[in-house]
Amino acid sequence: MTATRHAAALTGLLLLGLSAASCSQQVKPQPRTAAAHVAPAVAVAEKPASLSTPSQELVSDERTILAAQRALAVLGYNGGKADGVLGPATRRAIQAFQKDHGLAEDGRLTFALADMLNSVVAQLAKSQSITVAAGDSIIFADGGVDSATHERSVQWDQDRGIVAVRPSTADWPPPARAGLDWAITHALDDGGTAPIQWSSTGVDQHFEIHVFAALSPHEAAVAGNGQSCRHFELRADERRYPGLACKDAKANWVLPHTSIRLARPAAALGAAGGSGASGK
Repeated sequence: MTATRHAAALTGLLLLGLSAASCSQQVKPQPRTAAAHVAPAVAVAEKPASLSTPSQELVSDERTILAAQRALAVLGYNGGKADGVLGPATRRAIQAFQKDHGLAEDGRLTFALADMLNSVVAQLAKSQSITVAAGDSIIFADGGVDSATHERSVQWDQDRGIVAVRPSTADWPPPARAGLDWAITHALDDGGTAPIQWSSTGVDQHFEIHVFAALSPHEAAVAGNGQSCRHFELRADERRYPGLACKDAKANWVLPHTSIRLARPAAALGAAGGSGASGK
């Protein structure tokens, strides 16, 4: 009897221990707390991503408007006083810039347009230095012509009244020299809507002719006020030959303050322009 009671007691203790172990497994913590914090973290990460989309909104801060006004002035567009205020004069200058670059002429200053203005000014700064080769001609506003004897650099828009840099054409046949001037005249008449490609069977040279209606302040001063003038540029590989041309009373394109006249079809160069324009 005693043995039976002792066995029953041991059995009860064993069942009690198993029950306790089972209870301890049931109350084991579940990873619910960690899961509860994941959703807010994802939501916070997604919100800034949507705000980082590039904006095409209009410029309204004074500093950016001021920088745009100064860029327009450097590029030769008169926007009035640079005061950080987007007034009528600045809008007209923006419209003129947009017209010359084939953009919608709405006079609106967007961040994209402000970046474009800065880019054009940066390119202009790089374009100041012109490398001339032996035989190239440098033509000045006083009518003087300097024929380069060796390769060197000149500072367009800075040196004493340079009105054009012309490639050497001393070995060219006359029709090729006249043909190049005719192409420049055509580009000037066209107003620079698109570059004009020029080549001739008589020479190896090939040029792309660009025309810009807007003059820099220095170019405008060299050309003189009250004239219809444009900036043109011949490009061949890495060579660049800039120039200024203005219309005279007979609507011919001439290099300002000189007697050098650009040829038209079936017309020869002016007597004084033959040597200067061709680079002899």
